[in-house]
Amino acid sequence: MIIRTSLVGLLVAASVGIAACGGGGISQKEADQLQDRGVALQQKAAQISADVKSGKITAEEGAKQLQNDATNLADDTIDAANGSNLPPDVQKQLDDAKKQLDAANAGN
Repeated sequence: MIIRTSLVGLLVAASVGIAACGGGGISQKEADQLQDRGVALQQKAAQISADVKSGKITAEEGAKQLQNDATNLADDTIDAANGSNLPPDVQKQLDDAKKQLDAANAGN
């Protein structure tokens, strides 16, 4: 579970970075919304981390709390990036990341 959450976190960071760069077809409004959601997710992760350190929740519970939000953000960001004019190598990396995310969620 923690490894899956780490994968999602890395994917979110990468995909939000792509969105922030404007990718060619992502509107500024859409990029801003994705960035705002990314910031909110980081804040939620920080709060959950504090709760885990204080013993309020277990690491497993914390990962479960973050997983759905992180997966949704990653999916939305990938969808937005897929509609843009990305270089082929970036598109392949995005497609590979999406496959990894789907495979991790299938084991859920």
